[in-house]
Amino acid sequence: MLRASFVYLFVALYVLIAGPIGIIGSLLSGRTDLVYSLARLCLRLAGWMSGIRLVIRGQERILPDHTYLFLSNHQSNFDGPILLHTTGRNLRAIVKTEMMRIPLLSMVLRRVQFVPIDRKDPVQARAGLDRAAQLLRNGFSFFAFPEGTRSRDGFLGQFKKGVFVMAIQAGMPVVPVSIRNSRALQLPGRYGIRPATVEVAFHDPIDTSIMKLEDRDYLLRLTREAILRGLDTAAAGGR
Repeated sequence: MLRASFVYLFVALYVLIAGPIGIIGSLLSGRTDLVYSLARLCLRLAGWMSGIRLVIRGQERILPDHTYLFLSNHQSNFDGPILLHTTGRNLRAIVKTEMMRIPLLSMVLRRVQFVPIDRKDPVQARAGLDRAAQLLRNGFSFFAFPEGTRSRDGFLGQFKKGVFVMAIQAGMPVVPVSIRNSRALQLPGRYGIRPATVEVAFHDPIDTSIMKLEDRDYLLRLTREAILRGLDTAAAGGR
């Protein structure tokens, strides 16, 4: 409990202080590099305070100066920060609309072009995915969680098709990512944070440049199979 309270307080104060600095710096320079540099410093410090140890595999599969859509399983609130840290890229993301209601943080997310999706509004969700596809085409790498929400039981949930349509529309490669044991950091519904070793495995990129929209189920299956290979049999539930 004490560890979690300390981490949450640190992150809140950091965003309160560093957020305006990053926004003003990006407005003056026309670039968002400072925002991401400040974010990475926050993630490193918060990760150290949380007791997170990372084991990373397959980074050599990710070529520099290439644009990718990173698609990962989702077990914890830590998964997004872990992906931002381990990819070493200024990733954009598809996020829940609720995140855009958090004061100051929402301004930062809009500045770096995170795309909110309201799953309850199909029209808005489609418009958001179209915008994300355009940004992806323009050379901005993204990450997203095909399950749409965190797994409550540790099993890999069903994938939603929207992000696969997005990848095919943009014609950019999908990188499946398996994150193991992030659930141990903070169990669903729990406040406390526990130290844990988290394994991140990057799989071979899947080329979408010649795929058509009718191939979205095939792309989904390839991505899911790759992620499952990187998970424990128990965590994957044998599915």
